[in-house]
Amino acid sequence: MNVAKNKKMQFYKLLYIAVLIGCSINSMAQLSMPDKKSFRFFINSDPQMGSEKTEKKDLGILNKLLENFVTEVNLENSLNPVDFVVYNGDLVWDSNQPSYDNFSRIVSGQKVPTVLVHGNHDGGIDDPKFFEAQQKLSNYSALNYSFEYGDWHFVVIGAQEKYLDDIKKQEQLEWLESELLRLKDKKVMLFMHYHILPVGLSQMEFYTYWPIDFKNKILEKITQYGNVKYVYSGHVHIGIKASIKSSKEYKGVKFINVPTPVMARPFGEEYQEFESDSGEFKKRGFYLEVKVDRDNVELIGHKINHDHSVQYPENFYKFKANMDSRSFLPESQTKPNKKLLNPEFKNGMRGWKKSFRYRKDENNSFRNTVIKNENRLTLSSPTGNWSFDEYMETYQLVNFDFKQPNTLRYEFETPEYDRRGSGGYIRIEFFSKTDERLKTLLFHWGIKEKSVRLVHRSWYYNATGDRPLVGYIDKEIKNNKYLSMPMKFSWLESNLLDINLNKVLKELGVTEEGGNLFSHISIAHGVWTKIRVDEEGIMSKLNVKSVELSHEENESITSIIFNNKPILVKDRDIVSPYFRYNVRP
Repeated sequence: MNVAKNKKMQFYKLLYIAVLIGCSINSMAQLSMPDKKSFRFFINSDPQMGSEKTEKKDLGILNKLLENFVTEVNLENSLNPVDFVVYNGDLVWDSNQPSYDNFSRIVSGQKVPTVLVHGNHDGGIDDPKFFEAQQKLSNYSALNYSFEYGDWHFVVIGAQEKYLDDIKKQEQLEWLESELLRLKDKKVMLFMHYHILPVGLSQMEFYTYWPIDFKNKILEKITQYGNVKYVYSGHVHIGIKASIKSSKEYKGVKFINVPTPVMARPFGEEYQEFESDSGEFKKRGFYLEVKVDRDNVELIGHKINHDHSVQYPENFYKFKANMDSRSFLPESQTKPNKKLLNPEFKNGMRGWKKSFRYRKDENNSFRNTVIKNENRLTLSSPTGNWSFDEYMETYQLVNFDFKQPNTLRYEFETPEYDRRGSGGYIRIEFFSKTDERLKTLLFHWGIKEKSVRLVHRSWYYNATGDRPLVGYIDKEIKNNKYLSMPMKFSWLESNLLDINLNKVLKELGVTEEGGNLFSHISIAHGVWTKIRVDEEGIMSKLNVKSVELSHEENESITSIIFNNKPILVKDRDIVSPYFRYNVRP
């Protein structure tokens, strides 16, 4: 086939896909205003409506906030025109008809054009209610679409819940690429519900696009032509201060985590002008204003029915992939070190990596550093909603050869943890030459571990790049893929844990032939705490003095030795020590 004919067929393929999945270039013709060079719009992300007569207190508050927001939009529009309002996903809490009816009822009172973005709460593949609301409020139906306003083009894509299988994912990627290629010489703003870059909370590490290669492909499409200048996402549930601090610039694109009306996740800080609020709208009700004057874009954070507003900076934190390598490449696919580097932390964190975490201005919650040749991890829980658990860790990826002796030694001080719920762990993941996660060894301690909902899901995503199935730990324990070993500490200040990795693997059913499959391991240690809405400071501490991986034969280490006493593999957990989570947190 000649090149010209191949290019022509590729063009028709892209055109067909665009029509098939709702590109609808002209679907927003009623909103497009190419001659208007100066304009402004509002973004309300995650309004999360319940039914009009909901009995749930929090959903009732969100109902009032949306009603107040629409009133504020109409008032603002009468003083200084608002060109449109973007509802950036999670229009409803549950995709049921009463919730959608309530959302449509409230927003239909808005005297400004409405743009809807599909979010993960807004219904799956066969659910028509998002399109019905879209038709009612915007007079069109499309998941992926674009429109033109002034010198800018706006592109909207739907959440992954409409694109769960590989064919659908590919359709969305091809539509996005074709649309951005069509607009490659234009300035583009893109709206998407899921965040795509890390925000600094462990509970959001896995709660994004999956698997990770799909997320990377979306990111690649967004950044490949240099025409996308702003990406606005919701989903995170975030206040204004954390929105500003967690928004990033990556490859010339500004990725904005839009502030939301729902209570923020546990970032643990907000501007004092908003923190001083009391009553049912305390810590809730944020949205974003975007002012555009040709090339100039101004972002302003607002709170519904509040006089104070915050100007966003012109430039944001420049993010690079090596700042959080697991956000781009899971441990299973990451090139390991040839040997364990810097085992005694004499060279700071050289060779080691650590979790990317949000930093508060004062009393930082996540502290992971090296002081006096000790790796010191301290997690003091921040306040916030979606208050399950948070963790952070130090890790290193190392080559692993089953044919030689492999003994791992941890020397660490007796951990400190809180009776209200916190703890820590040492975790070793084993990977194959084909990037498969083969085995997991987990040595864990703490109080109220059974209430931990999210930590292990993040571990899985970081290790494999995918989301785990419900109850995966129980299934892997049963199939000898997962060793979960509870740890108990005595009065000793310092502890020695020796693990004969080869012998433990053999006790888990690995044969000499099976050992040939191993490629590398991830060695990690970390701390976790529970999070509460109105209480911070649940503390967990771990000081690690050294981590050594020896390849010398040591027959005295039968399997696992802790403080000179053997631990028998048969004493392991027979069920997951953690909460059997629901599909959606």
